[in-house]
Amino acid sequence: MKTKPALLCLGVLIVLRANHVFAETALDIEAAVGIALEKNLSLERSRMESASAKRRYGRSWNSLIPSLEAGVLAARPTSITGPVPPESNTWMPGFSLSAGLQLSPSLVTDIKRTKEDYEAGLLNYAAARQDLEFQVRRLYYQLLVLRANTELMEQNAAGAQGRYEQIRARQRAGQASNLEELSARLDVQTRRTDAQSAAAAYENALDSLKHLLMIPPEETIVLRGALQTLSFAEAEISAETSGEAPAIGALRKTISSLEAQRRGLRISSYAPSLNLSWNASPLYSGKTHDWTDSGLFSITLSIKPDNFLPWSRAKEEIDSLSDSIAMGQNQLRESILGRQNAIQKLRRDIAQSGEAVETLRLNVTLAGESYRAYEDAYRRGAVDIQSLYSARDNVLLAENQLLSEQYNLAAAILELEKELALPFGTLMRWE
Repeated sequence: MKTKPALLCLGVLIVLRANHVFAETALDIEAAVGIALEKNLSLERSRMESASAKRRYGRSWNSLIPSLEAGVLAARPTSITGPVPPESNTWMPGFSLSAGLQLSPSLVTDIKRTKEDYEAGLLNYAAARQDLEFQVRRLYYQLLVLRANTELMEQNAAGAQGRYEQIRARQRAGQASNLEELSARLDVQTRRTDAQSAAAAYENALDSLKHLLMIPPEETIVLRGALQTLSFAEAEISAETSGEAPAIGALRKTISSLEAQRRGLRISSYAPSLNLSWNASPLYSGKTHDWTDSGLFSITLSIKPDNFLPWSRAKEEIDSLSDSIAMGQNQLRESILGRQNAIQKLRRDIAQSGEAVETLRLNVTLAGESYRAYEDAYRRGAVDIQSLYSARDNVLLAENQLLSEQYNLAAAILELEKELALPFGTLMRWE
């Protein structure tokens, strides 16, 4: 009687396991980008850092809130010069309250510094988001090329298998030599090896995409789309649409934060500070049934003369910040110059790649026509089989070169969009 429920549970587990094993995710490039931006853990850390900087900026005004302290106490008079009067020699309960507020001109610069840190955090998050999207898009295009290349290799392996079977049939009929049969068999094995290598390269790149998208390794991904004819929409670039790269903007904000920190340190080191404090400690006497209090309110204007010494710690901290600012400005100038050079190089690479795509497209057409001519000549016995294989290799080589160059063009346009801080896809035109 217990066998049927057990079998039913086992069947359910098998079905659930099968659904898990054969879980499949179909993705186009926009869906892949969306999943990465939502689930990538590295980007999530950057988002958390930005939220933390926002919280610190939102609470930066709390330095203007007085510090408060409260407590309960029990006091008993003591004396080292003589006896304590009997009427006072008793424990007296009470409580204490104190408040303090320190005012300094550096408070303003401290608040400004937290604002600069928050804005830098936003730009760092934007840079991380942009870089992640760039990686996903470039890898997606690479996967399309690798998939197409794998399909070409598999087609060639299938074609080689068909040619081998034809030669085997001709050999049995005495119309083909053993050398032709051996050559055809070697060609089949070579094509299969090439197809396996192409499939392995595709799977490795697919694993990299899964890592960016935080998709489990065992889950199957099906990519939609194909790498089509691509052109460069240079007319879309204008001063209004292009902007500053987030990484450079973040560097500017970092320098501004250091400058605000230096101003605050100078003010706190050399300017006087105002300290307001109040404290009270009421005590209750059980004998007199009265409260006594010796509270105190004080106003203190203070300055630290030792900070004016040239070897003081404050002077060293200010000089260190000045060095950091100078190095940051140096890095900023280098980044701006490097960005300008990168843009010029990418423009040249795109122009060259676009011309190469057109040339390789013609080369594919020519190789195909040449192969068909060799195939016809081989049927008529005008050329040997090695010449036919060479012609077929030329077709495969031309197709692979075209696919690779189309990817190079797409990757260069993506990188130019990144450098110009344009939305990805702005400069791409698919035909």
